[in-house]
Formats: sequence, C-alpha cells, structure tokens
Amino acid sequence: MGDRAYAPATTKPVPVRATNGAANGVGPPRPAPPPMVPGRVPPPPMYRPKPAQSRPPPRQPRRSARGWCCACCLWLTLVLVGLVFLGAIAAGVFYVMYHPQLPTFAVTSLRLAALNVSDSDAVTSRIEFTVTARNPNDKIAFAYGDIAASFAADGADVGDGVVPGFLHPAGNTTVIRAAASAAAATVDPVQTSALRSKKSHAMSAEMDSKVGFQIGRFKSKRINVRVLCAGFSARLAKPTAPAPAPTVEVAAAPAPVRGRPRSPPWPRSVVRSSTSSSSSGGGGKMTTTDAKCKLRVKIWIWTF
Repeated sequence: MGDRAYAPATTKPVPVRATNGAANGVGPPRPAPPPMVPGRVPPPPMYRPKPAQSRPPPRQPRRSARGWCCACCLWLTLVLVGLVFLGAIAAGVFYVMYHPQLPTFAVTSLRLAALNVSDSDAVTSRIEFTVTARNPNDKIAFAYGDIAASFAADGADVGDGVVPGFLHPAGNTTVIRAAASAAAATVDPVQTSALRSKKSHAMSAEMDSKVGFQIGRFKSKRINVRVLCAGFSARLAKPTAPAPAPTVEVAAAPAPVRGRPRSPPWPRSVVRSSTSSSSSGGGGKMTTTDAKCKLRVKIWIWTF
C-alpha cells in the first residue's frame, strides 16, 4: 500500500493573557491586582448602595368625629369665657365712671272721680292720678316710651290709661298728671259686691313701658320695665261740677342741688294739685297717697 499524504492540520491560536489584563486585545485594560503581601488579608470590595426607589408619603391618620367635637367645644368654651371676662371688665369700668342708679316712682296723689257698678256687674269709672318720677343719676338720662297704666280697686280692674313717652334728663324730677277710665268693663261678681259695700277702696297701680338710657350721644336699646305701686287707698269723690275729659300733662322740674336750698322751680299750680288732700274724699280735691313703687326690669325671659 502506498503511503497517504495528509495535509498538515491547522492549529487554533492559543490565547495569550496579557500582563495589563486585556485578553486578546478586546475591552478596556483591567488594572493589575495589587501584589500580595504574605500574611495580609485583602480588603473587601467597595460597597455601592443601590439608588433609592421613590415611595409614596405615609398617610396621616384621620381625626375621628369625636375629636373634632371635643375641639369645637373647647374653643367655644374659651370664647365664651373670654367674652364674659371682657363684659365684666366693661361693666366695672362703666360703674366706676357713672355710678348708675335706677329711677324711682311714686303715686303722689289720686282722685277716684267716678265709680259706678251696674246690676249686670259692669264697672264704669274714671281715675285722675299724679306720678312723680325721679332720676338720681348725674350723667345718665332715660328715654321712656308710651306708658300703659292700669288701676285696680279691691282686686278689680277699674281703669286703664296711656301716658305719652318722655325724656327723663339726668338729675331731674318729672311730675306726670294723667287719667285712667273704664267703660262698662265686666268684673267678677264677688269683686263687684266688694266695690258696692266699701266706701274706701284699696288701690293698686301697674305701669308698663320700654325704657333706654342715654349718655351723651349714645342711646341704648330699650328694654321692658314694669312699675308696681300698692299700699294706698281712695274714696269716691263727689264732684260739684261736670268732670273734664281725661287729660295728660307732663311737667319736668330739675332736682335741687345738694347743700343749696332752692325754691321749687315748677309752677305753683302743679305743686298745689299734687299736695292738696281730702280726708273725706269729697269735692274735686286730690287725695295724697305718697305710695312707693317698685321697678321691675325684664330682659328676654328674666325679670329683675
């Protein structure tokens, strides 16, 4: 057999590791590792933290309805306490500056001009009266609205009247002369029997109005007041002439200065009509009563 000739086998190139870390000349050169020192541990690889991922903000806990209610009650209480405190301070300053006092009233005279009780228990009457109002304040004036006056004799209503409103200046004494009447007013039979049998009747008066105070140009809101007068009596008068129609007269007179006697500045006719007296109740004279009255102030639903 003849010898077969073979082509020389091609060999693959053997990769040669480069000393600078590049294999086969591909990629960036890799730094050479540090030389090993005998007996020394190489340092750990450098830690590189991962980039933080965006997270949603934590949810705030919702306040319950009970918490909102407690907060509202707390703030409301603080506001009310503050308002009461400021009001107390303002009232104290006002009292120190002005020394306010309530006005006083008195029924100084009264005349029972007519009192007729029919068989059907109907009362027809006419009462002429004088009321004196005093304002003891030096810097406070009072403004009264129309005054509704009603009179009772032995517990029975015997007359109603209206006094026009007026301004009561500071330190002033005002004399009010007016009349009240009743025309065929129905009364309880027990009360009418007392009116027929008695000659002297126990009288009482009730006056309702709205009043506000004034200090300089300031005017307050008007409030309801009631004046109650009791503890005086009157007899039926015997008129000698036809009685005039009911009239209303308001006469103002300044109060005298303390420590300096002064004659009464109001007309003498007013003084005489309010101070003349009659023990028997006859004729056309007025009966002096000097009955003190109590003032009641009504604010909303409270009466002081």
